[in-house]
Order: sequence, then C-alpha cells, then structure tokens
Amino acid sequence: METSAGFWLLAVLLLVGFTQAQTVETVEKYFRVGETLQLSPQPVSERIYSVVWKYGKYLLAEWVKDQIPLTYYSRFNGQTTVNTGTGVLEIRNMTAADTRLYSVEINNRVQSQVYKTVAIEAVPEPELEVKPLVCSSTSERCKLVCEGDVSKAGPVKYFWKKDDGEWEKSGKNTVEIINDAETQRVETFSCRIKNLFSEKESNAFSNVFYRIKPANSDDLHCGLWVTTLGAVMRSLAILALFVVVVYFWCQKLQTGCKCRKSDDDAV
Repeated sequence: METSAGFWLLAVLLLVGFTQAQTVETVEKYFRVGETLQLSPQPVSERIYSVVWKYGKYLLAEWVKDQIPLTYYSRFNGQTTVNTGTGVLEIRNMTAADTRLYSVEINNRVQSQVYKTVAIEAVPEPELEVKPLVCSSTSERCKLVCEGDVSKAGPVKYFWKKDDGEWEKSGKNTVEIINDAETQRVETFSCRIKNLFSEKESNAFSNVFYRIKPANSDDLHCGLWVTTLGAVMRSLAILALFVVVVYFWCQKLQTGCKCRKSDDDAV
C-alpha cells in the first residue's frame, strides 16, 4: 500500500511539474545594440508589493515594499530601471551580451511568461534577380527574387511594386511573373525589405516581358489627320506664294509696256 501511494504521489507531482512546464510562454523581444529595451510583466489584479527580475538564473533587480529597497545587481546597476508600480523593466544601452532569457516574479508569484531577447541588425539593401538566368521575352513565366542576407535582421517583411504604383505586402521574397498582356505593360519591378527598425528597397528592375504599348486606332487616325492637314497647309502656302509672285510679275510687265508706248507716242 505504501509503495502504491508513493507511486501515485510521484505521478501526481510529475504531472503537475509537466503541466507547469507546458504553461511557460516564451516571448521574443528584439532590440538593436545601443538602444533601450523595455520588458513589461503580465498585468496583475492586486497592488504590486514586490518585484524580482532575473536574467537566466541570476538576479537582475529586486524590490519588496518596506523590506528590500530597489536593488540592481551586477552590470545592470546604472543601466537598468524598474518601475515598482507596474513592474516594467527598462535596460539602456543594450549589447549583444544581453541576449538571453529574462523572467519576472510579481508579488511572490513567478509569471508564466518569459522574454527571450534577440539582437538584430538593419536590413540589407536588396537586389532583384530573375530566375532562371535564361529567362527572356520568349519565356512563358519566370521568378523574381528579392535577394539580401536577412539572417541577422530578425523577422522581416517583403513588399513589391510595379513601376510607380503602390507597394504590395508579400510573405515571400519571390514572385512569379507570367508573360501575358498585363505583365507586358509593366516596365519595371521593385522590392523592399522591412524589419522592426529599418527598411530598404532595391533599384528598379527592367521587366524582361515588357513591350512598348502600340498606339491605338484613335491615335493612328489622329496622327494621320494631323499629317494630312499639315501637307495641305504647306501646299496652300506654296500656291499663295506662287500667286503673289505671278501677280507682281504681271504688274511689272504691264508697267514696262506702258513706258514703251509713251516713248513711241513722243517720237
């Protein structure tokens, strides 16, 4: 009986421990080196009378009302501030060494939420590439790849733009373009990479499927009409000039004839 009772007690303790372990929630918090990071505990219903923050298994800061004054430990002294009214932790001048797990205990109860801090860098300037490399104006479809090393940039988002249009959000760094009438009207593509702290965009990339839009029938008729009208106007101008020259030439001939006749009458 004692062995059986001990077995069931151990089983219950293991189950409770497993359940508690399952309830721990890890929240990733991203920061840039040199900036300030803020960690906020889960809200509590009662008034806060004690706060204990840890990094890993080590004490970072603790405070117990009327018992322990707010105390900061190790290198966090002078770099850290804890709000005893809310429990919020603020760490200034974050470094790559500050990448670790942080936990908090409010009113003698360890909260189930822990914080994994991760240092991230600015996103790289992306470059657009077409694949396969043999993609040409005769291909049926191709892929555009927004290239850039984002391994240290944390979670990133991709955006795409056609010509001078609006940016469209995408969950991937690739888009497929099909050689159809719609795509053939797009002259350039651009992509953008964005993370929590920065964003950069590529240079405009020439569309291999782009075709110069042919003039429509109205444009052709209008151009033909303008050309014809111009030719008629030039012809009329030449004709008018010819008439004026002939008129003055006739006037000159008539004047010369009158002068000769006057000379003959005088003789």
